[in-house]
Amino acid sequence: MRRLFGVWPLALGFWVLGFGICLAVQAELGAQTPPQAVPAARFAGTWVGTQAWAISNPPPGASNDQPVTLQIDLVDGRITGTMRPFLGGDDGATITEATIVGDELRATAVVGRPRPAVGGRGRGAAGNSAIRIAFVFRHDGLKMTGTADVQMGEVPWTRFRYTLGKKRSRY
Repeated sequence: MRRLFGVWPLALGFWVLGFGICLAVQAELGAQTPPQAVPAARFAGTWVGTQAWAISNPPPGASNDQPVTLQIDLVDGRITGTMRPFLGGDDGATITEATIVGDELRATAVVGRPRPAVGGRGRGAAGNSAIRIAFVFRHDGLKMTGTADVQMGEVPWTRFRYTLGKKRSRY
């Protein structure tokens, strides 16, 4: 009988340790699960708000909060869109590629309208601009916040931040 009581606490200890390890592994796997992507349709529509400089020294005379309109459309399951104005021009920025990761819309854009590459230069839709824009917008119901990182060629140039709200139609 004495032998049984000597083994029992040891067996119980191994069982508790094994159960604890299983819980820890399950918690770790649950933490690594990527968030569910927000449906693309939630980003579609007209968004209005402000664009502000997100750099420490904006250009002299620059307005900090510029009103902007972001139009996002779904065409054959593909996200397209335009932000106006962008860099002070009415041409705006046109989204050339976009993906949704979790609750974020990550898009690349060019200034103005994309044009096909000329002369086999291989620049594709960005053939009209050495300026590349990387937008990241985070969806939160009827609001979106985001940033735009602007590059001239391969050189990071400037950064903007956005606060946008979904434009509602009047009844």
